[in-house]
Amino acid sequence: MAETASTNDTPTIAETAPVKSKTLSLTTHTGDIFNAPNGTVLIHACNTQGSWGAGIAAAFQERYPKAYRVYRSYCIDEHDPRTDPVPTGTCLLIPPCETDPKRSKHWIGCLFTSAKYGRAKDKPDVILANTGPAMRDLLEQVREKEDYEEKVSGLRMCKINSARFGVPWPTTVSVLEGIIIEEGWKGDVEVWSID
Repeated sequence: MAETASTNDTPTIAETAPVKSKTLSLTTHTGDIFNAPNGTVLIHACNTQGSWGAGIAAAFQERYPKAYRVYRSYCIDEHDPRTDPVPTGTCLLIPPCETDPKRSKHWIGCLFTSAKYGRAKDKPDVILANTGPAMRDLLEQVREKEDYEEKVSGLRMCKINSARFGVPWPTTVSVLEGIIIEEGWKGDVEVWSID
């Protein structure tokens, strides 16, 4: 008996419906960003000049002096701010490196969203254009670390770009929530603020 071909070649609704991609999810919390479980990545926006001199960056420098030295060396020694600056739109992920037993063991995620700081900081539209690629770079680096069985317990950020860089927080939220999550990426970020 010969097989006959199906005469119904019309795709079903399930076959034609577009697959909705998952995007980055932000949840807002009130409290101290630094009071996070060990293994958490603490994320903040940085300049490429090697300075954590003001705002929450100064708090990062005070709490994580060894991580600050890694960041500064990356910006000043591995790159040169005048001739070979760290590219904006990238991220430096620093593993837990504080040796003081009283200090928490946090990863530090440095999103390079502005080349400079203070009056020389980039314009808000440039900072926003750098934010998405920098965050995607961070998510990929976290995935790579976990592929090598390094434990990352979660992602926690401050309201990046909104203080010293002067970018309205809702516009940064729009950029972050538009990031499509790739396979293996963490898709949830806690946003912590003391107000």
